Amino acid sequence: MSAIKFILISTFARIPSVLSSTISGSTMHQGTWEISLVVFFITGTIVGIGFQDRLVSFCRKHTKRSVDVTTDCECLDFVEASHRHRVYPLMYCHMDILGHLDIDRMKQSVTLSSEVVPEILYAYNFKKSRFVSLGYTADDVIKYNVEQPDHFLRLDLSSHPQLQIFITPKEDHDLVLIVMSHILSDGEGFLQYLYLLAALYNGKNLDNNVQNLRDISLLLENIHILAPTQQTKYHRHISIPPLRSKENGSQIFCLTSQIPASSMILIHQKAKKSEATLNDVFMTAYARVIARLKNINTVVLPCPANLRKFHPGLSDLTVANMTGIYQKVVIEIPPGCSFTTTLQQVHLEMELQKSQNRCFAGIKALNETFHKVPRPLLGQVIKATYRLLPISYSNLGIIDHEKLHFKNCTIQSCFLTGTYRIPPDFQLTVSTFKNICTLNCTLLGSADSEKGGQCLLELIKQEMLDWIIS
Repeated sequence: MSAIKFILISTFARIPSVLSSTISGSTMHQGTWEISLVVFFITGTIVGIGFQDRLVSFCRKHTKRSVDVTTDCECLDFVEASHRHRVYPLMYCHMDILGHLDIDRMKQSVTLSSEVVPEILYAYNFKKSRFVSLGYTADDVIKYNVEQPDHFLRLDLSSHPQLQIFITPKEDHDLVLIVMSHILSDGEGFLQYLYLLAALYNGKNLDNNVQNLRDISLLLENIHILAPTQQTKYHRHISIPPLRSKENGSQIFCLTSQIPASSMILIHQKAKKSEATLNDVFMTAYARVIARLKNINTVVLPCPANLRKFHPGLSDLTVANMTGIYQKVVIEIPPGCSFTTTLQQVHLEMELQKSQNRCFAGIKALNETFHKVPRPLLGQVIKATYRLLPISYSNLGIIDHEKLHFKNCTIQSCFLTGTYRIPPDFQLTVSTFKNICTLNCTLLGSADSEKGGQCLLELIKQEMLDWIIS
């Protein structure tokens, strides 16, 4: 509600109450208690309670508003919504399933899951920053026999449910595309919802005690954020040129390059010997390719962080945005520097930033001011402080094949992707299923974008494969 509207309504709507309290106060002061009690009884009991429904119905009738079921967004939801003009907030799960899904069972599973996560059936009101029920059902979520699901990849979340499932049946298998709103959830929450959906499809009963936790306040308790690392301070003004050129193409490309399970085992073993993580390896390969292509010695990457991991006791369902950002991971790659040397540097920098809780920077202040600052103003502040870089990275994690499976079907391949990036932005996303790693970029652009994007993925993949045989 705007400030002017609030002032006008509150001013005129309170006049009867002000008059009645003034009369009551005056009569009480004069000692005529009977009149005071009669005034309170008439205004409070008869008018306030007896005519409440009629008054509310009258207001709704004359303002043409119906009873809406809504859910307010949280502060990190609002961050995703604020950047929608540049990065539209959607996430995708691509599956190739041997066998055919039972559509009626899938619809029932969506309906049951909406009892825990009702927002999947809601639209999002960008103006009011809330999820609004418009009467959508599972029939509006599941689209069957879709020949070209790519046409639906850029959904308008203000006029569609926050979840969409497209199923394209083939001779002996189904191609499935599941789209979820990034305003509703992050990558980890998306996975949690997929596991819930699969469990319900497979016949698991919904526990009455299951609730979806969306408030991040619990994660912010006892979190102390320390100063940026020396590496970050020293390179605070550095900027990296984009990997793509600006262009006017509007074609949609979902590009992938897979690292087989046999190679992933070797990568994991070598990373362990270097006391590094697989995430460190992916970032190292990405940074080294960027440095080589742009002929630079210093690369800066943002790296998302799952905030749930900082609260070991958190085991509840959290289909929500609980991802922070290590906004600047600075990686120096001088000429002749080996992959292992770069990897050790990346690992050290990541460990320092983790120990200093740098992924929480700005989130505490945002959460405290979220319900106090007008949303339009807050949106401008977010755009200025949560800046989007033209080069980004996101590890969407390991997809647990034991949790994500559907009865009488076999998922042959599965990977997650981020939203489609407009030129000149480029994002590398990584996900792993049955130990097969999929490198991905989703792009809007021309045929040159497709060629350049695929080349980048192959270079990053080759960087890691060369490392394990070196």
